[in-house]
Amino acid sequence: MSVLDSILEEEYERSVRMCHHIRKELERLPKGSVRIKKINGREYYYRTFREGNKVRSAYIPASEVDAVRAQIERRRELQSALREHQRSQKQIERALGVKH
Repeated sequence: MSVLDSILEEEYERSVRMCHHIRKELERLPKGSVRIKKINGREYYYRTFREGNKVRSAYIPASEVDAVRAQIERRRELQSALREHQRSQKQIERALGVKH
């Protein structure tokens, strides 16, 4: 095995570990987005998300809106990182000529 192959193998394994950690964190973060509904002139916050084929809404107390928005943004960042790691893994598999 050449030095380049061993480096690619190490990078592949690191990427697999990162994907595992990202997936575990994604399980703990809320899905969806925050929506504001005006009812009788007052604003109420809801987290809108999918469960199977259905769209659900869950009320968010005003005091928790910023925290929920931050968690949803973190989820989006992690999903993007996960996609990037998966692309990287495919490139490494092509370079090595092996399917893992």
